[in-house]
Amino acid sequence: MGERKYFLDWLRVGAFGALIFYHVGMLYVSWGYNLKAERIFPQLEYAMSLVNPWRLVLLFFISGVASRFQLAKLKPGGFAKDRLRRLLPVILLGMLVINPPQVYVEALAKGWFEGEYLAFWFGPYLGGGLAPMRMTPTWDHLWFLLYLLVYAMGLALIFALRGNRKTQRIGLGWLIATPAIWIVIGNVLVFQITPVTHALFDDWGNHLRWIGIFAAGVICAGQEHFWSALRQHRRRLALVTLVLAAIHIAGMVYDAGSRWDGPLYSLASGIYGWSVLLTLCGYAAAWLDRPSGALAYLNDAVLPIYVFHQPVTLVFAFWLLPLQLPLPIEVLLLVAVTAAGSVLGYEIFARRTRVLRFLFGLKPAPAKRDAAAAD
Repeated sequence: MGERKYFLDWLRVGAFGALIFYHVGMLYVSWGYNLKAERIFPQLEYAMSLVNPWRLVLLFFISGVASRFQLAKLKPGGFAKDRLRRLLPVILLGMLVINPPQVYVEALAKGWFEGEYLAFWFGPYLGGGLAPMRMTPTWDHLWFLLYLLVYAMGLALIFALRGNRKTQRIGLGWLIATPAIWIVIGNVLVFQITPVTHALFDDWGNHLRWIGIFAAGVICAGQEHFWSALRQHRRRLALVTLVLAAIHIAGMVYDAGSRWDGPLYSLASGIYGWSVLLTLCGYAAAWLDRPSGALAYLNDAVLPIYVFHQPVTLVFAFWLLPLQLPLPIEVLLLVAVTAAGSVLGYEIFARRTRVLRFLFGLKPAPAKRDAAAAD
Protein backbone atom coordinates (compact mmCIF):
# COMPACT_ATOMS: atom_id res chain seq x y z
CA MET A 1 0.00 0.00 0.00
CA GLY A 2 2.99 2.34 0.05
CA GLU A 3 4.30 4.64 2.74
CA ARG A 4 2.20 6.49 5.31
CA LYS A 5 0.72 9.73 4.00
CA TYR A 6 1.61 12.17 6.78
CA PHE A 7 -0.04 15.06 4.96
CA LEU A 8 -3.43 13.39 5.51
CA ASP A 9 -2.70 13.27 9.24
CA TRP A 10 -2.10 17.03 9.16
CA LEU A 11 -5.35 17.59 7.26
CA ARG A 12 -7.26 15.42 9.72
CA VAL A 13 -5.87 17.35 12.68
CA GLY A 14 -6.65 20.64 10.97
CA ALA A 15 -10.21 19.59 10.12
CA PHE A 16 -10.97 18.58 13.70
CA GLY A 17 -9.33 21.74 15.02
CA ALA A 18 -11.50 23.85 12.71
CA LEU A 19 -14.58 22.39 14.42
CA ILE A 20 -13.83 24.60 17.42
CA PHE A 21 -14.28 27.72 15.30
CA TYR A 22 -17.21 26.21 13.42
CA HIS A 23 -19.20 25.29 16.51
CA VAL A 24 -18.52 28.66 18.13
CA GLY A 25 -19.86 30.17 14.92
CA MET A 26 -23.00 28.03 15.19
CA LEU A 27 -23.98 30.05 18.27
CA TYR A 28 -24.31 33.18 16.12
CA VAL A 29 -26.17 32.00 12.99
CA SER A 30 -29.83 31.18 12.39
CA TRP A 31 -29.23 27.47 11.80
CA GLY A 32 -30.41 24.98 14.40
CA TYR A 33 -28.00 24.28 17.26
CA ASN A 34 -28.06 23.28 20.93
CA LEU A 35 -27.75 26.89 22.17
CA LYS A 36 -28.08 30.29 20.52
CA ALA A 37 -26.66 33.70 21.31
CA GLU A 38 -29.08 36.61 21.43
CA ARG A 39 -26.91 38.37 18.84
CA ILE A 40 -27.41 36.53 15.54
CA PHE A 41 -25.37 37.44 12.46
CA PRO A 42 -26.83 35.94 9.25
CA GLN A 43 -23.84 37.36 7.33
CA LEU A 44 -21.67 34.78 9.07
CA GLU A 45 -23.62 32.08 7.27
CA TYR A 46 -21.89 32.97 4.01
CA ALA A 47 -18.46 32.19 5.46
CA MET A 48 -19.68 29.02 7.17
CA SER A 49 -21.39 27.92 3.96
CA LEU A 50 -17.99 27.91 2.29
CA VAL A 51 -16.90 25.30 4.86
CA ASN A 52 -20.02 23.10 4.98
CA PRO A 53 -19.63 21.42 1.56
CA TRP A 54 -16.17 19.98 2.32
CA ARG A 55 -15.51 19.67 6.07
CA LEU A 56 -17.19 16.26 6.49
CA VAL A 57 -16.23 15.16 2.98
CA LEU A 58 -12.60 15.62 4.04
CA LEU A 59 -13.01 13.69 7.30
CA PHE A 60 -14.83 10.70 5.79
CA PHE A 61 -12.42 10.55 2.84
CA ILE A 62 -9.34 10.60 5.10
CA SER A 63 -10.98 7.97 7.32
CA GLY A 64 -11.42 5.77 4.26
CA VAL A 65 -7.76 6.16 3.26
CA ALA A 66 -6.60 5.39 6.80
CA SER A 67 -8.90 2.36 6.99
CA ARG A 68 -7.44 0.92 3.81
CA PHE A 69 -3.90 1.23 5.18
CA GLN A 70 -5.00 -0.35 8.46
CA LEU A 71 -6.64 -3.22 6.58
CA ALA A 72 -3.42 -3.94 4.72
CA LYS A 73 -1.56 -3.99 8.03
CA LEU A 74 -4.03 -5.82 10.32
CA LYS A 75 -6.13 -7.91 7.89
CA PRO A 76 -9.96 -7.79 8.12
CA GLY A 77 -10.35 -9.54 11.49
CA GLY A 78 -7.67 -7.48 13.20
CA PHE A 79 -8.99 -4.29 11.63
CA ALA A 80 -12.53 -4.95 12.89
CA LYS A 81 -11.25 -5.66 16.42
CA ASP A 82 -9.11 -2.52 16.36
CA ARG A 83 -12.02 -0.30 15.24
CA LEU A 84 -14.29 -1.74 17.91
CA ARG A 85 -11.64 -1.27 20.58
CA ARG A 86 -10.82 2.28 19.51
CA LEU A 87 -14.30 3.67 18.73
CA LEU A 88 -16.96 1.86 20.77
CA PRO A 89 -15.60 2.75 24.26
CA VAL A 90 -15.25 6.47 23.45
CA ILE A 91 -18.75 6.61 21.94
CA LEU A 92 -20.23 5.06 25.09
CA LEU A 93 -18.10 7.27 27.36
CA GLY A 94 -19.25 10.32 25.43
CA MET A 95 -22.91 9.36 25.63
CA LEU A 96 -22.87 8.52 29.34
CA VAL A 97 -20.33 10.95 30.83
CA ILE A 98 -19.01 13.65 28.45
CA ASN A 99 -22.19 14.74 26.64
CA PRO A 100 -24.65 15.04 29.58
CA PRO A 101 -23.38 18.50 30.73
CA GLN A 102 -24.04 20.02 27.30
CA VAL A 103 -27.55 18.53 27.22
CA TYR A 104 -28.13 19.79 30.77
CA VAL A 105 -27.38 23.42 29.89
CA GLU A 106 -29.48 23.08 26.75
CA ALA A 107 -32.39 21.75 28.83
CA LEU A 108 -32.03 24.64 31.28
CA ALA A 109 -31.85 27.24 28.51
CA LYS A 110 -34.91 25.86 26.69
CA GLY A 111 -36.99 25.25 29.81
CA TRP A 112 -37.07 21.48 29.52
CA PHE A 113 -35.73 20.94 33.04
CA GLU A 114 -35.23 22.76 36.33
CA GLY A 115 -32.95 21.38 39.01
CA GLU A 116 -29.44 20.23 39.86
CA TYR A 117 -27.13 18.45 37.45
CA LEU A 118 -27.02 15.10 39.25
CA ALA A 119 -30.82 15.00 39.39
CA PHE A 120 -30.85 15.64 35.64
CA TRP A 121 -28.17 13.05 34.88
CA PHE A 122 -29.66 10.21 36.93
CA GLY A 123 -33.21 11.24 36.04
CA PRO A 124 -34.31 12.45 32.60
CA TYR A 125 -30.94 12.06 30.86
CA LEU A 126 -30.16 8.41 31.59
CA GLY A 127 -33.87 7.59 31.76
CA GLY A 128 -34.74 9.15 28.41
CA GLY A 129 -37.10 11.62 30.07
CA LEU A 130 -36.44 14.50 27.66
CA ALA A 131 -38.26 12.87 24.75
CA PRO A 132 -39.64 14.07 22.40
CA MET A 133 -37.54 17.27 22.75
CA ARG A 134 -34.31 15.29 22.93
CA MET A 135 -33.56 11.57 22.76
CA THR A 136 -31.20 10.66 25.59
CA PRO A 137 -28.63 9.33 26.22
CA THR A 138 -27.37 11.01 23.04
CA TRP A 139 -24.27 10.68 20.91
CA ASP A 140 -24.86 14.24 19.61
CA HIS A 141 -21.63 15.44 17.92
CA LEU A 142 -20.15 11.93 18.24
CA TRP A 143 -22.43 10.71 15.46
CA PHE A 144 -19.39 10.89 13.18
CA LEU A 145 -17.58 8.23 15.24
CA LEU A 146 -20.65 6.00 15.34
CA TYR A 147 -21.14 6.15 11.57
CA LEU A 148 -17.42 5.59 11.04
CA LEU A 149 -17.57 2.47 13.22
CA VAL A 150 -20.49 1.07 11.21
CA TYR A 151 -18.74 1.74 7.88
CA ALA A 152 -15.51 0.19 9.16
CA MET A 153 -17.32 -2.99 10.16
CA GLY A 154 -18.88 -3.19 6.71
CA LEU A 155 -15.50 -2.62 5.08
CA ALA A 156 -13.92 -5.40 7.15
CA LEU A 157 -16.68 -7.78 6.07
CA ILE A 158 -16.29 -6.88 2.40
CA PHE A 159 -12.52 -7.45 2.49
CA ALA A 160 -12.94 -10.71 4.40
CA LEU A 161 -15.23 -11.98 1.63
CA ARG A 162 -13.10 -10.45 -1.12
CA GLY A 163 -9.96 -12.32 -0.18
CA ASN A 164 -6.39 -11.35 -0.94
CA ARG A 165 -6.87 -9.64 -4.30
CA LYS A 166 -4.41 -7.12 -5.62
CA THR A 167 -5.45 -3.49 -5.94
CA GLN A 168 -6.26 -2.65 -9.54
CA ARG A 169 -5.16 0.61 -11.11
CA ILE A 170 -8.15 2.89 -11.79
CA GLY A 171 -8.13 5.66 -14.36
CA LEU A 172 -7.52 9.16 -13.04
CA GLY A 173 -10.68 10.52 -14.66
CA TRP A 174 -12.84 8.04 -12.73
CA LEU A 175 -11.09 8.83 -9.46
CA ILE A 176 -11.59 12.57 -9.95
CA ALA A 177 -15.14 12.62 -11.33
CA THR A 178 -17.01 9.76 -9.63
CA PRO A 179 -16.87 11.05 -6.02
CA ALA A 180 -18.07 14.49 -7.14
CA ILE A 181 -21.08 12.93 -8.88
CA TRP A 182 -21.75 10.81 -5.80
CA ILE A 183 -21.72 13.86 -3.52
CA VAL A 184 -24.14 15.69 -5.81
CA ILE A 185 -26.56 12.75 -5.73
CA GLY A 186 -26.22 12.52 -1.95
CA ASN A 187 -26.86 16.24 -1.61
CA VAL A 188 -30.07 15.97 -3.65
CA LEU A 189 -31.25 13.19 -1.36
CA VAL A 190 -30.56 14.97 1.93
CA PHE A 191 -31.67 18.43 0.76
CA GLN A 192 -34.77 17.42 -1.20
CA ILE A 193 -35.97 13.96 -0.12
CA THR A 194 -34.65 12.60 3.18
CA PRO A 195 -33.25 15.24 5.56
CA VAL A 196 -30.26 14.58 7.81
CA THR A 197 -31.22 13.13 11.22
CA HIS A 198 -27.98 11.57 12.58
CA ALA A 199 -30.32 8.92 14.01
CA LEU A 200 -28.33 5.98 12.54
CA PHE A 201 -31.34 3.84 11.54
CA ASP A 202 -33.35 6.70 10.00
CA ASP A 203 -30.70 8.60 8.06
CA TRP A 204 -30.32 6.61 4.87
CA GLY A 205 -29.74 9.58 2.54
CA ASN A 206 -26.92 10.83 4.75
CA HIS A 207 -25.50 7.29 5.02
CA LEU A 208 -25.47 6.93 1.25
CA ARG A 209 -23.53 10.17 0.90
CA TRP A 210 -20.88 9.38 3.52
CA ILE A 211 -20.50 5.71 2.64
CA GLY A 212 -19.62 6.80 -0.89
CA ILE A 213 -16.97 9.27 0.30
CA PHE A 214 -15.56 6.74 2.78
CA ALA A 215 -15.38 4.20 -0.07
CA ALA A 216 -13.67 6.80 -2.29
CA GLY A 217 -10.95 7.14 0.35
CA VAL A 218 -10.55 3.36 0.50
CA ILE A 219 -10.24 3.13 -3.29
CA CYS A 220 -7.92 6.11 -3.73
CA ALA A 221 -5.58 5.07 -0.91
CA GLY A 222 -3.41 2.82 -3.07
CA GLN A 223 -3.71 4.78 -6.32
CA GLU A 224 -0.38 6.58 -6.27
CA HIS A 225 -0.98 8.27 -9.62
CA PHE A 226 -4.00 9.97 -8.02
CA TRP A 227 -1.90 11.55 -5.26
CA SER A 228 0.86 12.49 -7.71
CA ALA A 229 -1.65 14.23 -9.97
CA LEU A 230 -3.10 16.25 -7.07
CA ARG A 231 0.37 17.36 -6.05
CA GLN A 232 1.39 18.21 -9.60
CA HIS A 233 -1.78 20.12 -10.54
CA ARG A 234 -2.51 21.76 -7.18
CA ARG A 235 -2.36 25.31 -8.59
CA ARG A 236 -4.91 24.54 -11.29
CA LEU A 237 -7.12 22.84 -8.72
CA ALA A 238 -6.86 25.92 -6.49
CA LEU A 239 -7.96 28.17 -9.36
CA VAL A 240 -10.95 25.93 -10.10
CA THR A 241 -11.86 25.90 -6.42
CA LEU A 242 -11.77 29.70 -6.20
CA VAL A 243 -14.11 29.98 -9.18
CA LEU A 244 -16.49 27.41 -7.69
CA ALA A 245 -16.40 29.19 -4.30
CA ALA A 246 -17.39 32.45 -6.02
CA ILE A 247 -20.28 30.71 -7.79
CA HIS A 248 -21.33 29.14 -4.50
CA ILE A 249 -21.47 32.46 -2.67
CA ALA A 250 -23.05 34.26 -5.63
CA GLY A 251 -25.87 31.73 -5.62
CA MET A 252 -26.53 32.32 -1.94
CA VAL A 253 -26.54 36.10 -2.36
CA TYR A 254 -28.83 35.93 -5.38
CA ASP A 255 -31.34 33.64 -3.64
CA ALA A 256 -30.70 34.38 0.02
CA GLY A 257 -34.31 33.84 1.03
CA SER A 258 -34.17 30.08 0.47
CA ARG A 259 -30.40 29.82 0.96
CA TRP A 260 -30.17 28.50 -2.59
CA ASP A 261 -31.13 25.07 -1.30
CA GLY A 262 -32.58 23.56 -4.46
CA PRO A 263 -31.03 21.06 -6.89
CA LEU A 264 -28.73 23.79 -8.22
CA TYR A 265 -27.21 24.15 -4.74
CA SER A 266 -26.78 20.38 -4.53
CA LEU A 267 -24.85 20.44 -7.78
CA ALA A 268 -22.69 23.48 -7.02
CA SER A 269 -21.89 22.55 -3.42
CA GLY A 270 -21.09 18.94 -4.32
CA ILE A 271 -18.58 19.84 -7.03
CA TYR A 272 -17.14 22.68 -4.95
CA GLY A 273 -16.74 20.46 -1.86
CA TRP A 274 -14.86 17.77 -3.77
CA SER A 275 -12.71 20.40 -5.48
CA VAL A 276 -11.69 21.82 -2.09
CA LEU A 277 -10.68 18.34 -0.93
CA LEU A 278 -8.57 17.74 -4.03
CA THR A 279 -6.88 21.12 -3.62
CA LEU A 280 -6.15 20.64 0.07
CA CYS A 281 -4.71 17.19 -0.56
CA GLY A 282 -2.54 18.53 -3.40
CA TYR A 283 -1.00 21.33 -1.35
CA ALA A 284 -0.68 19.22 1.80
CA ALA A 285 1.09 16.46 -0.18
CA ALA A 286 3.56 19.04 -1.48
CA TRP A 287 4.19 20.86 1.79
CA LEU A 288 3.35 18.61 4.76
CA ASP A 289 4.26 15.04 3.87
CA ARG A 290 6.71 14.44 6.69
CA PRO A 291 6.55 13.20 10.31
CA SER A 292 7.22 15.44 13.29
CA GLY A 293 6.97 15.41 17.07
CA ALA A 294 4.11 17.92 16.91
CA LEU A 295 2.17 15.68 14.53
CA ALA A 296 2.70 12.63 16.75
CA TYR A 297 1.33 14.56 19.74
CA LEU A 298 -1.66 15.92 17.81
CA ASN A 299 -2.49 12.53 16.30
CA ASP A 300 -2.78 11.15 19.82
CA ALA A 301 -4.70 14.16 21.13
CA VAL A 302 -7.14 14.84 18.30
CA LEU A 303 -9.80 12.26 19.22
CA PRO A 304 -10.15 13.30 22.90
CA ILE A 305 -10.08 16.98 21.86
CA TYR A 306 -12.92 16.26 19.43
CA VAL A 307 -14.90 14.49 22.15
CA PHE A 308 -14.42 17.32 24.67
CA HIS A 309 -14.73 20.39 22.44
CA GLN A 310 -18.51 20.77 22.03
CA PRO A 311 -19.45 20.15 25.69
CA VAL A 312 -16.81 22.71 26.71
CA THR A 313 -18.15 25.23 24.19
CA LEU A 314 -21.78 24.85 25.21
CA VAL A 315 -21.28 24.79 28.99
CA PHE A 316 -19.04 27.86 28.84
CA ALA A 317 -21.40 29.62 26.41
CA PHE A 318 -24.34 29.01 28.77
CA TRP A 319 -22.47 30.96 31.45
CA LEU A 320 -20.82 33.55 29.19
CA LEU A 321 -23.52 34.65 26.75
CA PRO A 322 -25.85 36.28 29.33
CA LEU A 323 -22.99 38.63 30.33
CA GLN A 324 -23.30 40.39 26.95
CA LEU A 325 -19.60 41.23 26.71
CA PRO A 326 -18.33 43.10 23.65
CA LEU A 327 -18.63 40.66 20.77
CA PRO A 328 -14.89 40.34 19.90
CA ILE A 329 -14.08 39.56 23.54
CA GLU A 330 -16.97 37.10 23.78
CA VAL A 331 -15.94 35.18 20.67
CA LEU A 332 -12.26 35.20 21.61
CA LEU A 333 -13.07 33.81 25.05
CA LEU A 334 -15.29 31.09 23.58
CA VAL A 335 -12.58 29.94 21.16
CA ALA A 336 -9.77 30.16 23.72
CA VAL A 337 -11.64 28.37 26.51
CA THR A 338 -12.89 25.66 24.15
CA ALA A 339 -9.38 25.00 22.81
CA ALA A 340 -7.72 25.15 26.23
CA GLY A 341 -10.44 23.09 27.92
CA SER A 342 -10.28 20.39 25.26
CA VAL A 343 -6.48 20.13 25.43
CA LEU A 344 -6.61 20.06 29.23
CA GLY A 345 -9.19 17.29 29.03
CA TYR A 346 -6.71 15.28 27.00
CA GLU A 347 -3.75 16.12 29.24
CA ILE A 348 -5.46 15.69 32.61
CA PHE A 349 -7.80 12.80 31.86
CA ALA A 350 -7.51 10.98 28.56
CA ARG A 351 -3.80 10.22 28.33
CA ARG A 352 -2.87 9.58 31.95
CA THR A 353 -3.72 5.94 32.65
CA ARG A 354 -4.13 2.75 30.66
CA VAL A 355 -7.83 2.54 31.53
CA LEU A 356 -8.56 6.13 30.50
CA ARG A 357 -6.56 5.77 27.30
CA PHE A 358 -8.71 2.75 26.46
CA LEU A 359 -11.95 4.61 27.23
CA PHE A 360 -10.92 7.56 25.04
CA GLY A 361 -9.96 5.36 22.10
CA LEU A 362 -6.20 5.86 22.42
CA LYS A 363 -3.48 3.31 21.87
CA PRO A 364 -1.60 2.16 24.96
CA ALA A 365 1.22 4.54 25.86
CA PRO A 366 4.67 3.24 24.82
CA ALA A 367 6.86 2.00 27.62
CA LYS A 368 9.33 4.61 28.88
CA ARG A 369 12.33 2.61 27.85
CA ASP A 370 10.86 2.22 24.35
CA ALA A 371 10.25 5.95 24.16
CA ALA A 372 13.79 6.65 25.34
CA ALA A 373 15.18 4.27 22.73
CA ALA A 374 13.14 6.05 20.06
CA ASP A 375 14.65 9.38 21.13
